[in-house]
Amino acid sequence: MTAPTTSTTGRRADYLDRLGASDEEGAIAVALAALDAGLDVETVLLDVVAEAQREVGERWAAGSWTVVQEHIATHISERVVSAVARHRPADPPTGIGRIAVACLDGEWHALPARLLAEVLARHGWEVTFLGSSVPAAQLAVHLHETGPDVVAVSSSLPSRLPAARRMVEACRASGIPILAGGPAFGPQGEWAGAVGADGWAPDARAAAALLENTLPRRDDGRVDDVSREEQALLQTRRPELVAGLAARVRAGHGTDPLADDQLADDLGHLVDFLAAAVYVDDPGLLARFLRWVGTVAVPGGLAREELRAVVEDLVERLGDSPRTVALLRSEPVQEACSPAAAA
Repeated sequence: MTAPTTSTTGRRADYLDRLGASDEEGAIAVALAALDAGLDVETVLLDVVAEAQREVGERWAAGSWTVVQEHIATHISERVVSAVARHRPADPPTGIGRIAVACLDGEWHALPARLLAEVLARHGWEVTFLGSSVPAAQLAVHLHETGPDVVAVSSSLPSRLPAARRMVEACRASGIPILAGGPAFGPQGEWAGAVGADGWAPDARAAAALLENTLPRRDDGRVDDVSREEQALLQTRRPELVAGLAARVRAGHGTDPLADDQLADDLGHLVDFLAAAVYVDDPGLLARFLRWVGTVAVPGGLAREELRAVVEDLVERLGDSPRTVALLRSEPVQEACSPAAAA
């Protein structure tokens, strides 16, 4: 077992080097050479391509790679997945079942879902890949027309959890179970249950294993009317909140259009994550985002030392939303605002 692991690790390092050099042809060559050397498709896709992409994300978060470099790397990896699929086509479906794979509405990172689709095809599923940012209404039409046995949805951002709930409702209306996957649903998939998904898997291998058995049907989730109302109010007030927070946080600091745009973008994400945390009634969701802010080096963006002022300002502005205020005042959120907090 040692030799394959070493080989995979070395090939992943080579692949990452090709991504760093924006070398699409070289990255494809690394992946195809791994296949020709005897590694199976699933190993190449998950242990080389996916793990390298994880490292790309960590480098971006650390500030050693720009967002442009991250986008180029992701584009190359998408091309690599296509090249691998052409080089080693999946066998015909075995009749295990039909599955639709989609990204949540507003989720544009389609690579994890594409990897899942390829892996499931290798396990005998008849897969329809619906792509990035699929609106729930369009999913409902597809389900009515095609009637798959299962729907798998992917998302990296917890701020998309309300969209996940709409996906769940579309699937329930069609009587089709839904499997959730990706970091959006919590470290252990706890938010997947909150929105009513029938199952959760952290990665493609786990999803394939879980789908070997029938997904247990879950209850309707724990999102109640108060959570829905306060989440909807936050989204309605988002522009006003972002503008007000930005003016207070950087008052008297002068104007820098690029920094102002970056700050507004960060504050918008903060409001989105707050809305999602309120939606599933979990302060830990917002606390994780706040801790993450301090680990990302983005010039002009929201700084860790500004977090407490932002949270206090939100408490003042949102006094008519008691659940939101209680979440902002919760211990996890307050601790995440401390200078020593880290993701």
